[in-house]
Amino acid sequence: MKLAIFDIDGTLTSTYDVDSQCFVKAFADEFQFKEINTNWASYGHTTDSGITLQIFQECLGRIPEASELSRFQKKFVELLHEQYKANPALFLEIPGAAVMLRKLAQGKDWAIAIATGGWRASACMKLEAAGLNVAELPSAFTDDGISREDIVKTAISRAKAVYGQSEFEKIVCIGDAIWDVLTADQLQLAFVGIASDEQKKVLDDAGVEQIVKDFSNFDDFLAAMNTASIPNLNKPQVQKHSLRPSYFEALYGTNPDPWKFETSEYEAHKYANTIAALAKQKYHSALEIGGSIGVLTEKLAHRCDSLLSVDVSKLAQDQAIQRCQDLPHVRFQIMHLPEEFPDEMFDLILVSEVGYYWCWEDLKKAQAVILNHLELGGHLLLVHWTLYASHYPLNGDQVHNSFLELIPTQLRHLKGQREEEYRLDLFERV
Repeated sequence: MKLAIFDIDGTLTSTYDVDSQCFVKAFADEFQFKEINTNWASYGHTTDSGITLQIFQECLGRIPEASELSRFQKKFVELLHEQYKANPALFLEIPGAAVMLRKLAQGKDWAIAIATGGWRASACMKLEAAGLNVAELPSAFTDDGISREDIVKTAISRAKAVYGQSEFEKIVCIGDAIWDVLTADQLQLAFVGIASDEQKKVLDDAGVEQIVKDFSNFDDFLAAMNTASIPNLNKPQVQKHSLRPSYFEALYGTNPDPWKFETSEYEAHKYANTIAALAKQKYHSALEIGGSIGVLTEKLAHRCDSLLSVDVSKLAQDQAIQRCQDLPHVRFQIMHLPEEFPDEMFDLILVSEVGYYWCWEDLKKAQAVILNHLELGGHLLLVHWTLYASHYPLNGDQVHNSFLELIPTQLRHLKGQREEEYRLDLFERV
C-alpha cells in the first residue's frame, strides 16, 4: 500500500489568500500588532505556530503565553467564519479535490493522510467550508509540531496505525508551495505539485518533475503520483534573508536546549574534534561566533587567554554566562553579525554551527569583517553540520566552500576533516 499526504491551503482548498488575511487581522485585532511581515517563507518555520512564536518575539520580545495562543487561534477562526459567511467563494475546493479523495479512498492501492502547517481548528474549518469530508483521515497539524518535517512524520506515523502498515511501499507528498517541496526533499519523499502559471514555474525550478494544475483529471493525477520522485533539488534560495534573532529567541523560549548541546553524544564528539583541531595550545584573543548556551564556550576557554563569545539570543547567552561564571577571562556580548562586529583583533575566530543561518549576501559580508579582524597568522576554524535543513538559507558545505574560495590570496588551508554529518576546516590568515 502507498501513502498520499496532502497539504491543505492551495492544495486541497483555494484558501491561501483568505487564510493569510485573517491571520494578519487576528494579530491586529487581538494584540494590536500592525506591522506583520507577510513573506511567510522568510520565517524560520513556515507553520502557524512557528510564525506566531516569531511574531510575538519581534513585537513583544517574548514568546506567547498559552492563554494568548488560545486567544489568537480563537480570533483567527472567528475571522475565517466571518469571511466564509460574507463570501463562501473564498473557500472553494481546488477543482476536483472532493471527487479525487473519494476515488482514492475507494481504491485499495493508496492510503490518504493530511499534513498541514495550520492549526487543527482553522484547518478543519476550511476543509469543512470547502465541502471536503476528511475528518476520518489520519491528520497532523502544527499543534503536533513547529516544523513541517515533524508534522509530516507525525502524519506518516498516524497513517501507519490507521491502515495497519509497518511501512508503506511509497510515500508521496502533494503540495503547492516551495516549502512543501523543501520538506519532501528534507524527508526524501516523492512529491507532486499542484500549481499553474507562475507557481508552476517556481516548482519546476525547484526540481519537481510531476506537476498538475488541479484534480479535475483523476487519471492524470494518479499517474503523476505513481511516477512521482523525490525532488531533484538544486536548492532554491527560499530564504532571501538571514534567519532573524526572533527565530532563535522563540526556539530558546520554548526549549532551553533545542539542539541538545548538553546531552547529545554527537555534539560531544564534535566538540572534542573541534578543540583537537586547534593548531596552538594557547591563543591570546579568541572570538566565538554563535556561542549559544556556552557548552563549547566553556571548553574553548581553556585554550584562550581571552575569549569573547557573541550570540543573537539573550535567552541562550544568559545560560552561557551562568555556565562560565567561574571563567573571568570569558566575556559575552549580544551581537547581530554581520551588521555588528567587535572592534577588536583576534588570533582565533571560531564559527561553529552558525554560517548556514546567513543568506549569501550576509555570508559574504561576514567573510569580509571576519578577515578584517583576524590577525595575520591568526586562525579561523569552521565547524558545521552538512545535512540539509529546509528552513536554513544555506548548508554547511556551501559555507565552508565559500571560504575555500579565498585560498590562497587571503587564507591558507591548514586542515580539513569530514565526518558523517559535519565537517571541520581550519584556516590561517595570510
